[in-house]
Amino acid sequence: MMAYDKEKSLLCFDEGFPDRVLKTSYLLSLIVIACSLSYMSLMLTASIAIGCLISLILYKTTWWTIKYSTMYKRENIKGFFLKVSFLKYFVAGAMLLSACLLLEVNVAALALGLGIVVAVIVLKVGSRLFVNYMNRAVKVSNFKHQITNKFQ
Repeated sequence: MMAYDKEKSLLCFDEGFPDRVLKTSYLLSLIVIACSLSYMSLMLTASIAIGCLISLILYKTTWWTIKYSTMYKRENIKGFFLKVSFLKYFVAGAMLLSACLLLEVNVAALALGLGIVVAVIVLKVGSRLFVNYMNRAVKVSNFKHQITNKFQ
């Protein structure tokens, strides 16, 4: 664990944050796909599923690259990260191109699926900022003192 000053920092993440983002994105993807399957056509559901799959693969690849490069490739971190990123986006582009050419995908549904991980990250960071701000704004010791005075 890293030591940090809780009073000065509004945005501190622990080492489990990326894994929680992945799990939440995976569950949200399953929920969105299940909802789209029950309310929309099969092609819209396939478009959302393809977008979610590509988004999860890109996120997992990025997180693996960061972990691997910081653990093993410390001296060549920029070159390794550049190579993996280039390969990653080339493969993702090929997946998107093949999905668009071979299937009748809906672009809006595909974009919704691609934005799942980004939405989860934004919501998790926003909620962390809001909770930390509220913890700093509301003085807990004063609040406890007021409650104990009311009941006495």
